[in-house]
Amino acid sequence: MDEALKRQSEELEQTLQKQLELLKQDSQVYAKVAGIAVLGGLLAVGSVKLFSRGRKSDESKKKSKKKKKRGFSFFRNIRNRLFWMAFDYGKARLVENFVANLGKEDESRK
Repeated sequence: MDEALKRQSEELEQTLQKQLELLKQDSQVYAKVAGIAVLGGLLAVGSVKLFSRGRKSDESKKKSKKKKKRGFSFFRNIRNRLFWMAFDYGKARLVENFVANLGKEDESRK
């Protein structure tokens, strides 16, 4: 009985050692893949920053600084209000048509 328990414990230790070795090998592969992914991300961010620095010319910077904020306009305010009123009216009509179509489908199914 003692010999069977010793043999079983030795087998368990051997399988544990094999599992740990496999885990170490797999973790090395995962670490390499993660390192490559991080390096690729850093390269991508660096290249985007490098190539986007010189995009704006001096003239466009000056023009953007010179732009003045538009003041209050009576007609712009009316135009915006009319736009949103038309938008709400169209939305209400769309919902009405949708509900009417659903009612027709329910009647046709019966």
